[in-house]
Amino acid sequence: MMGPEVPRGHFHVTARELRLEEPERCPFLPALTMDGLAVTPEGQHHLILTLRATDRMYFGPDERTVTRRTQILTMALQRGEAALDRYHADLVGEWVATVWEAAIDELVDAMIGTDLAKL
Repeated sequence: MMGPEVPRGHFHVTARELRLEEPERCPFLPALTMDGLAVTPEGQHHLILTLRATDRMYFGPDERTVTRRTQILTMALQRGEAALDRYHADLVGEWVATVWEAAIDELVDAMIGTDLAKL
């Protein structure tokens, strides 16, 4: 008997995963979720994204890398049988960027003990 399917990893990093109790669904592609953060032994942070519960992706550790991986994701979403149009794929990419920025804001707030939104 086979066990549950293990998600395929893309841009995998060796890290400790801090998973959300409830994944955050992308409003433009509900099959895409942000499941939490991965923290490497070097202290780098990566978003954990899962697509259709079969593909797990790690986006991080910096804005430049997240931007590049988001471009790869949006291009991939425009290909294949269930391809999204460019506008829709770009909305997904904007959601990933927003989630990354929110995660970084939360981490900075936790590190300095200040809510940046109140400044």
